Amino acid sequence: MNIRNVPKSVAVIATAISLVACSGSTEDVRVTFCKDISSALVPGAESIEWTANENTFRRPEYATAKLTFDVVDNSGRHKTMRTACYFEFDAIEDTAQHLADPFSAYATLPFAMSVDGRALSDAEVIALRNNEQIRRGKAAIERLESSARELAAKVRAGLAQ
Repeated sequence: MNIRNVPKSVAVIATAISLVACSGSTEDVRVTFCKDISSALVPGAESIEWTANENTFRRPEYATAKLTFDVVDNSGRHKTMRTACYFEFDAIEDTAQHLADPFSAYATLPFAMSVDGRALSDAEVIALRNNEQIRRGKAAIERLESSARELAAKVRAGLAQ
């Protein structure tokens, strides 16, 4: 297909989708994932406010994302919690990328986790990881379906004119 024959509306939509896909948080994906599975530990929370994040690196063993957050439950009670997610070193050799972004040398899924100083069992960590990955997959599919429906409606509306 010749690119010059692509309708402008398709090109505009493709560009918009690419820009939206590239924009977003600059927070490391490991920290975001740790926040998401930490949130899953308090399903009855009315709100969660992230108050601190400390990343530490024990090369070449593991990296740790330590999070502190305040939880407000449905009855209005406040509780401060701390979680730590541990990420396995996952690089064969050092690269400039690893020097610029130390977290990039580590796995994206935690191999261990602690909550308020209590280490979770391997089964608990695996269940949290799996449930979060399923939740994210479903959310991505729902966004794609919604975008496809919106695009189809716009195409139908354009054809009806």
